Amino acid sequence: MHLYATIAACAAAVVVVAWLAVSFMSPGTQRRKIEWVGATGLFVALLALFVNLLRRAIATDSEAGMIAFGFLTFMFSCSLLVSMVRTVGALRGRTSSSKSSATH
Repeated sequence: MHLYATIAACAAAVVVVAWLAVSFMSPGTQRRKIEWVGATGLFVALLALFVNLLRRAIATDSEAGMIAFGFLTFMFSCSLLVSMVRTVGALRGRTSSSKSSATH
């Protein structure tokens, strides 16, 4: 299994486990932490997918693929960074508001 596929599979497993856990939990700080971990896992999985597609576009010298997948890689890299910052904040107990969460 290729490295990107392994990363995406592990991240997808984190997303599924977090989704199931959040589905059965009542609102609170513990749920908010799991939401942000799941959201970060989702962005990791998507980023692994688009980095792999960008790598293939570069290998086949596809300009349209390089532009499209390069843009998506950039966007999901930024989203992952924001999600990681919010996840660390949630895990440390800091939140910007009592109603902010990864699912709203």
